Amino acid sequence: MDFKPFNKHLCIAPQEEEQNKEDPLFVMPEEYKPPKSPYVVGEILDMSDDCTIDLLPGDTIVVERSTIQEIKGDFETIYLVKENYVYGRFNDETNE
Repeated sequence: MDFKPFNKHLCIAPQEEEQNKEDPLFVMPEEYKPPKSPYVVGEILDMSDDCTIDLLPGDTIVVERSTIQEIKGDFETIYLVKENYVYGRFNDETNE
C-alpha cells in the first residue's frame, strides 16, 4: 500500500523497545508486561508537502507515545504524527 500523508502529518516507523532479557529477581505472572516509555523513537518514512519543520525522510525523531495515530490497513499498519508533536531529531553522520 502506498500512503501519502497530508495536513502537516509525518508517516513514521516506530522503533521497538528493547526488553531486558536478564532473569528477574521476582517471579511475575505470564501476562505481566513492564511499563513502556512515554516516548518513542522513530524514522520518518514520508511527510506531507505542507510540513514546515526542518526534517527529511530518513531522519530519526522523538515523539510522545500518546501522539502517534495508528491506522490498521489490510496488510500493514501506518503510524502518523503531527509535525508539532516532534520533540527533536537525532543527528548522526548522515543527517548533520
